[in-house]
Amino acid sequence: MLAVLRNIFSPQAIVQSMSTMRPLASTFKDKLFPNRPTHPLAMLGVADLQEVTQTIPVVRRDGTPISLGPDVLEAQFIAPLPIKPKVNVSASELNDLKALLQQPQAVEAWRARKLEKLRQTIHNTTEAICAIVATMGKVDWPVQLEGGNRENYEVDYGPVLIHTPAQKITRETPLSVLYDLLRLMQEKIQETGGGGKVEYMAGSDVVGVLLDIVNASMTTTQKHPYTLELENDSMKIGASKITFMHEQYPCPITGKWLPKLNPKTLMAVAVDQPGTIFYCAIDSISADNAALPLHVVPVVKADDTGIELIANTKPLPVRPSRATCKAVVVD
Repeated sequence: MLAVLRNIFSPQAIVQSMSTMRPLASTFKDKLFPNRPTHPLAMLGVADLQEVTQTIPVVRRDGTPISLGPDVLEAQFIAPLPIKPKVNVSASELNDLKALLQQPQAVEAWRARKLEKLRQTIHNTTEAICAIVATMGKVDWPVQLEGGNRENYEVDYGPVLIHTPAQKITRETPLSVLYDLLRLMQEKIQETGGGGKVEYMAGSDVVGVLLDIVNASMTTTQKHPYTLELENDSMKIGASKITFMHEQYPCPITGKWLPKLNPKTLMAVAVDQPGTIFYCAIDSISADNAALPLHVVPVVKADDTGIELIANTKPLPVRPSRATCKAVVVD
């Protein structure tokens, strides 16, 4: 049955199923990491990352830095860690699958259901790491080791820009003061060469204050030199678009839901400084150690009660830190 499952989840069959699935939407990944190259090696040269970040990254494991100095740049590599979710196929389900083998459409539907679970987990994990990179300037993710131990894997691209406003905004803040805050954050990015087209994201606490400020301004008879627009998940003040960021992700260790953006933070991002997600070669004999966005291997469970479908992919999100400017703007 293993040979049958390997054929069902061959790279060609996975591509066929994935081509019929709906795209999975994401916020940080789609907006800020549009480049998705594959990399033929399991490791990335620091020079590859430098082309995106314009800085020399620092790799840390459990807080201990691994020096990546410029003098030996050509000999330095970073090994992205794999994302390896799995789904179980019980022995009874395998018996049911045998009855479907002569029905290609039924097999396709069964494969698609399994792939959907795996790709959703990979997508959500990659999106969470992209959010951390965009907001913190680094990959910082807990890793489960053999034997049940854990450590933090960190690739630091440098600190993001920080703007400290002269005063926090409140529901009584004039619209002109809010407009100046947006302008100052944009200028901070532009002064460092971080890009010209800037958009904004607002944490959940900030959103409530912004809505009150804009609603008060839209109901007053006072004239403003800029237009105001409200949509379901964003607003525009003049040419400045602010996306409401209420999204969360579960911590892979505790399961606690964490905000992708600090609730009290307003963040400016240069969208014309695109990030990159490198997909490196995976450590898999059955995949010929190729760089694949998704590879699946069936493995018999140790207790002989079924089979595990183990997915494997190696994404590493990279983005220039100076393309982000954050400000804590509410109490």
